[in-house]
Amino acid sequence: MATPSRALIFFFLCMPAILAKANVLEDIYPNPCKCCKENETRLHMYLHQFPHLPGVPNRNEYTMVSSSEPIGFGTMIVHDWILTTGLSATENVVGRLQGFHLQAGQTTTSWYTVHTIVFRNGSFAGSTLEVSGITEVKPNGQWSVTGGTAAFASAHGTIKFTNSASSTATDAIKELDIHVFHTPETAA
Repeated sequence: MATPSRALIFFFLCMPAILAKANVLEDIYPNPCKCCKENETRLHMYLHQFPHLPGVPNRNEYTMVSSSEPIGFGTMIVHDWILTTGLSATENVVGRLQGFHLQAGQTTTSWYTVHTIVFRNGSFAGSTLEVSGITEVKPNGQWSVTGGTAAFASAHGTIKFTNSASSTATDAIKELDIHVFHTPETAA
């Protein structure tokens, strides 16, 4: 009859103690990544900007700093734009885009835009998205989503925007294609 090797004896005698110690360590140093699966959300909405220009009723932006530079370099405008699910600025209002835009280009019109999308109505009411990026005088562009709260906790993604053909001199409409990844908050 063969004698068990020392390694085999060690394995059977010591392994339970090692495994027990591993469970103790798990209690002391818990796995920090007990994460929920990340969700993906796509939304198609409309931004309504009533510019701070003479003759524009119901303006939803105001010039805070004005510049005499040739293209307005350094001008800062605070905005509270409207977010809707349809082309009308008065129907299906789901939130606001609150923040500012700053003319950051010295040789071209290039607005640095920072705002929080605050959802007030609809399925995302009470949630926010943090957004920033450059808005140039082009028919389209893109902003970064850098955070969020509630339904959009830990959000990241992009917002592609296009100047709408339905825009007027008093309602500059942008179509927004919002694409965000977010992690739902878990109960403690």
